[in-house]
Amino acid sequence: MTKLLLTLIPLLLASSIDALATGGASQSRVFVGTPTQTDPRLVKDCMTPTPIFTLQTTNTVNEAIHDLLQRNLNGAPVVDEDDNLVGVITAFDFLAKENGGAVLPMQGSKEEMGRIMNVARKIVATTVGDLMSPEPITIHPHSSMREAAALMSSSRTHRLCVVNDDGKLIGTLATTDVMQDVLKAVRQALPESHGDPQDESVSELLP
Repeated sequence: MTKLLLTLIPLLLASSIDALATGGASQSRVFVGTPTQTDPRLVKDCMTPTPIFTLQTTNTVNEAIHDLLQRNLNGAPVVDEDDNLVGVITAFDFLAKENGGAVLPMQGSKEEMGRIMNVARKIVATTVGDLMSPEPITIHPHSSMREAAALMSSSRTHRLCVVNDDGKLIGTLATTDVMQDVLKAVRQALPESHGDPQDESVSELLP
């Protein structure tokens, strides 16, 4: 059944597009979307809850690299002495520092100068507080996973910090969590499995 669906869906979509292309100016668009879940999950259902690994603003850059590699992570939220979320650090921040140096222009608009100073700050950073990206992208635990996916896509980030109404960090949501949720939606959209190996392989991937 799965093989049949995977064969028919592109054909039906192609037929719809052909019909629209030949149907005149009044029909010029087609909607394409992911399957709708009967019980859509929220961020709180899919996130990794606290306690999670965090870095302190006072950690040195070398300490941060060591701790992240030890845990096979490429980034982490950054908190201050009171455990308030103040930033996030990712592999891209370390790459910016590893540039070693750059010739930076000393003129331009206020926005351009802000970007230039940010690059300079990362190059000479010795602590996580200097290297991190402030104002991390956050999401509320009761937001839908569809909203989370849209935010990740628009901001081009692989990890969101989940905060409560008080702004406290209560977890993180990664792109892998979104992928698991998409698999769940696909599984719900399929008819009951009747021994199709592909149906079973999808089920095995679900949490």
